Amino acid sequence: MKLLSILIFAVLISCPILNQAQKSNLKQTDFRPAQIWSDTNGVPINAHGGGVLYYEGKYFWYGEHKLEGKSEATFADGGIHCYSSVDLVNWKDEGIVLSVDYEDQKSDLAYGCILERPKVVYNEKNKQFVAYFKLYLKGVGYETSNVGVAVADKPTGPFRYHHKFHGGGSSNGSGDFSMFKDENGDLYHLTVRKPDKAFVICKLDSDYYYPEGKYQICKGIELHTEAPVVIKRKGVYHLIGSGSSGWKPNAARYFTTDNLLGNWTYHGNPCLGYNKMDSVGVEKTYGGQSSFIFPVEGIKDAYIAMFDIWKPENPVTGRFVWLPIDFTDGKMSVTWHDIWDLRDFKPRK
Repeated sequence: MKLLSILIFAVLISCPILNQAQKSNLKQTDFRPAQIWSDTNGVPINAHGGGVLYYEGKYFWYGEHKLEGKSEATFADGGIHCYSSVDLVNWKDEGIVLSVDYEDQKSDLAYGCILERPKVVYNEKNKQFVAYFKLYLKGVGYETSNVGVAVADKPTGPFRYHHKFHGGGSSNGSGDFSMFKDENGDLYHLTVRKPDKAFVICKLDSDYYYPEGKYQICKGIELHTEAPVVIKRKGVYHLIGSGSSGWKPNAARYFTTDNLLGNWTYHGNPCLGYNKMDSVGVEKTYGGQSSFIFPVEGIKDAYIAMFDIWKPENPVTGRFVWLPIDFTDGKMSVTWHDIWDLRDFKPRK
């Protein structure tokens, strides 16, 4: 009887451990837009305003690492955080791959700088991973912006700060941007210019370090178009952006062209549906702002649009909206889904 009691007690105290082990081994199988999205350690993902790179069979998600207990007004930016995944749903924390500098207050990345919207591309020529981010130097505020550039030998870093440049061809620099790598390897910087808010484009040099030549205005894209994201499908370039309203969401804008350096055509708002969780529709882009678009490897004609729901008073609690893109008659649309998975893609002609 005493032995039986001991065995029962042992099983009872081990149950929570077993349950926790089972829970930690459970894999997420679907996307749940606007809900808290945790990594494989059960910790909410901290990669805001970011983008995704696919390299050697794995996806890498880079975004702003926001600091606990900070607001956008009290310098919440801690650097670039990286996560990796093979299925786009379950993400492993790879850590902060580029940190702000907490010791050298003369550094371009000194704590107190603003580091936003990181994007990473791979340069085959130099065999380098190159990260780009909006960089406002400490004490400068939002008047003058730089594009910060960092490099790494591996997708998981560490990234080494390399240099900065004024984007847009203006001494005031540029704001939100997209880095688009074309099929021939040419890399383009598409951005809103300061202070006139014109939308401009320029090709970068073969090292992907600096603009090559002069920026030119993208004809047909409205002034004050921010948060641009670009893909190319069947010879047509598709761009989603937002209006300019600070941290407050507004309606998405959709443009296409068959020549990056030519004229763009406006197609209105590409979003459909309603975010019931936050009680907001397409007039405010589900409460979010565009951050990136990328293709899904292995599924024909499958693309995912990434949006961020910003929380400027407590940025670390910002949430993510990932939705499938549909093409009908060659035009892009993004429809809200409370829950979806990769099987929901239905390729169109």
